Amino acid sequence: LWLYREGLLDTGVPMPPSAGALGDLGQLEALQRSTLHLNSSQIGNAGEGKAATDNAVAAPAVSTIALSCATSVKMTEAQLSLMEQALRIEAESTASGAGNIVRGAVMGDWLRCPHSPLAGDCLSFHLPLHRALARSLRCLCSVTVSKIEREASPRNWWKLPVLDDESSSDEANSLQHPLAALIRPTIRSSNCRVVWAAGPDCSSPEAQSRRARSRLVSSSIAAAKIIHSLCDHPLRCLVASQQIERHLWARNGSAAAGMALNYGSAPLCRSFRDLDLTMIQFSAAGLSIGLGARRVFALLLSRFSLDGYLCDPERRGSGLSPTGSVGSGGGGSPTSYGSSSGWINPPRMQDPDHASALTECFFSTLCILITELPSPPPSSATDHTALRCNMKRELLHALAAEPRSHSEAMAAVSGAVTRRDETDSGAGSGDADSPASFRAVFADVLNEVGKQKSQGSRSTGAPTYELKAEASDEYDPTFFHLRRHEHQHAMDTVARLRRQKLSPPGSPRAGGNSKCLPLVTPPPSSHPRFVSCRLLLHLPVMDASIRRALLFALTGGNWLPPDEPSRSLSDDEADDDDEILPTRSGSELSTSAGASPDSTPRPSPRRSYESRRRVYQRSSSSSFVKPKRGGSSLSDFGDPFSPDTVAASSVSFLEVLQILTLQVHTLEECASLHHTHALDEESRAL
Repeated sequence: LWLYREGLLDTGVPMPPSAGALGDLGQLEALQRSTLHLNSSQIGNAGEGKAATDNAVAAPAVSTIALSCATSVKMTEAQLSLMEQALRIEAESTASGAGNIVRGAVMGDWLRCPHSPLAGDCLSFHLPLHRALARSLRCLCSVTVSKIEREASPRNWWKLPVLDDESSSDEANSLQHPLAALIRPTIRSSNCRVVWAAGPDCSSPEAQSRRARSRLVSSSIAAAKIIHSLCDHPLRCLVASQQIERHLWARNGSAAAGMALNYGSAPLCRSFRDLDLTMIQFSAAGLSIGLGARRVFALLLSRFSLDGYLCDPERRGSGLSPTGSVGSGGGGSPTSYGSSSGWINPPRMQDPDHASALTECFFSTLCILITELPSPPPSSATDHTALRCNMKRELLHALAAEPRSHSEAMAAVSGAVTRRDETDSGAGSGDADSPASFRAVFADVLNEVGKQKSQGSRSTGAPTYELKAEASDEYDPTFFHLRRHEHQHAMDTVARLRRQKLSPPGSPRAGGNSKCLPLVTPPPSSHPRFVSCRLLLHLPVMDASIRRALLFALTGGNWLPPDEPSRSLSDDEADDDDEILPTRSGSELSTSAGASPDSTPRPSPRRSYESRRRVYQRSSSSSFVKPKRGGSSLSDFGDPFSPDTVAASSVSFLEVLQILTLQVHTLEECASLHHTHALDEESRAL
């Protein structure tokens, strides 16, 4: 199935009047495969006054566009006019704003690229051009910027050359995206073919105008595809490696498992996954060369196949589902909730357990994207603040996983250091006592976070170092250079060290529970160009995803909300449980059906809530709650939602708690971005 099949109506593509008819299936499939969608409702009424008199362009005769632009695009003149009008309004919205607003991604909401490797689509882990660009971005972020330059241009010193340069604002280039100027020499006439209403014959001035219009739209489409691919292709690799690690690709054998292992494990991950993360962060940061936080979040949901899962539940009959169609993923009978007709079930997956595994991957990936941003640039040649911070972070987690010798600790720290850092810090110069020496910085960090482990008198091996209790608070449960089994050992070590720190020798043992520590510390400082990536945490759809994930965890693995507690029991339930409910006055008792009002209540033993939950889970055969005939949810098998429901749930939501903690840590930083950064219009509004 195409991932955007259920989002067909949201793109503005008209649904055929008889979609179920056999003759329209081919047309419907062609529309679903389209990658460029535009609806006149997306344009709105902005800029209508200027659009009516600008270049004598006729008003668009079409209201929707659905075109395939994989290699080339063919359109009518009316469709060309609609696209020109939309591009003009995009440019005008930036020009009418203040000087601290820059232009966002061109055609950001127009592209729809369905891709699902689990459904048979091709995938490659080999992205040399993307990773070469990511390496260049990291090098640019490490260029020294003096304090004088920062004070002289506080809003622009952090911008990247070429990529963040804005085009001139003259009328000739008002519709041209900054990236389009770079790729326009590579555009061919065959990339965009237009069927002109007046026919191919025209005068020389008219032919020149046609070529200019065609090349403008063609270069804009190419720029939009490049901007989209800068995030999409690295994201596909990242998601595929997570799926392989969770055994979703078991039929592909050891070859796929080996690729995923090399892709995400140190030291090779520095040349693969880490660079892909940089590209996704770069795109989420927005501005003219990135998709922005909202579009990257939507792309994350799509690539993790979680559309319809991590969103607020929708009632059946109250409108469209989160993916755009009524009753998507149906198959279950309607549920009753008050006067509503029930809840819409999420889409089905090949295996019911895939949804929970992908949800865990989704939130852990978000934590990594928010935390592991490129470091701030140094202010001088002797400024090693960023280098020291990265080395400390790597060494802390390496020692949390297991004690290491001096050489093993040095090898672990090398994951945070590039060859340029080693050269600039004096590595290999032979001067180990120099303040700028790489070894001197490493020695200081090792003394700060580690201590030499005591060994027996008979030990002849090299001395090992272990983590200090004072540094245990800086542990990150989703640190990306540790494998999952290493995190298990690290969590045990950190828990022991925290108890040791809170309960020093000689103090009461109960003192270890007298303080609540945050799950994760504030994320490290990042390069100003990438700070807006953290707006991912504060999107409305992010809050909806958290709510749905907490619902899944607190109800014991149910994607739909529990039923509303009822005030009375049915006859069958009353006969089964023989439960007596107190009335409002507390003096009268309501008995089960058929019992005498003055009889003495004798409730029978009831089944435990845990046993009912197990019976209910065995009756479910999909990744969402499949209601029993005549019932709708877990409450049909026992008590309504209560603290016992939460206590009986075995679903972990550690990643969700970390997301909530990161929201608190980054709230002030993201709320003040519009004062210190020149943002695109969407990021500034957020």
